[in-house]
Amino acid sequence: MEKINILIVEDDPIIAADLQDRLEEMGYRILGPVAAGEDAPAFFDLPTLPDLVIMDVHLEGEWDGIETTRRILEKHDLPVIFLTSNSDDATFNAAKAVKPQAFLSKPFRGRDLKHAIEIAISQAAAQKQPAAEPAAEATSEKTAFLLKDRVFIKAKDRMVRLFFKDILWVEADDYYCKVVTKEKEFLVTQTLKKFGEELTGVPELMRVHRSYIVNLAHVEEIGELYLHIGNGRIPYSKNHKEDLMLRLKNV
Repeated sequence: MEKINILIVEDDPIIAADLQDRLEEMGYRILGPVAAGEDAPAFFDLPTLPDLVIMDVHLEGEWDGIETTRRILEKHDLPVIFLTSNSDDATFNAAKAVKPQAFLSKPFRGRDLKHAIEIAISQAAAQKQPAAEPAAEATSEKTAFLLKDRVFIKAKDRMVRLFFKDILWVEADDYYCKVVTKEKEFLVTQTLKKFGEELTGVPELMRVHRSYIVNLAHVEEIGELYLHIGNGRIPYSKNHKEDLMLRLKNV
């Protein structure tokens, strides 16, 4: 799956339908829309989970958007965009307390919506960076944003989502790197070294060569000089072999 799944929680059916149409035109998959906050958590029990939530601050039902977001974030770690037509200080401060990644004011333009999604994903990724890395460095001029179990990649005019488990390998390409899956390849405007540093906490992904990071779960054969993943033949450094064999046992 590459399309980002966006859950819409909005009690105005006209705005909800407009949001859905715009997002689908951008290439996103829509979950919902739902009008009541109490209906939103059910989407986290389905096989297709939300990657991002667009949440109206004022909702019908017992939970407003702030309470709904608080309950979702207690159990799930994902970016949230608040949608509001009320910009008074009290509402803003209450909404800010649950730490959404972005705000989108009604009425909004398509460009505003697109930028809000990119900001929300980049801010969520920046919060996962080590404390020693400045946030500006973590988000500046990047096309790949890492969350807990997935990476969001800017591809043309939209974001796509890849789960780490679906990555076969990552290959250096001069000042860029290429992320390879079974279906497609994605170019990331980061060096392999930089991208690899951000993947350090992902146990199944390992740098085995100065030009390659592989997903150990997809390694099919180990030769004297190469690892075999599907139709790919990946060189590996001999000084990585001992660590490679050890880590393969734990995948």
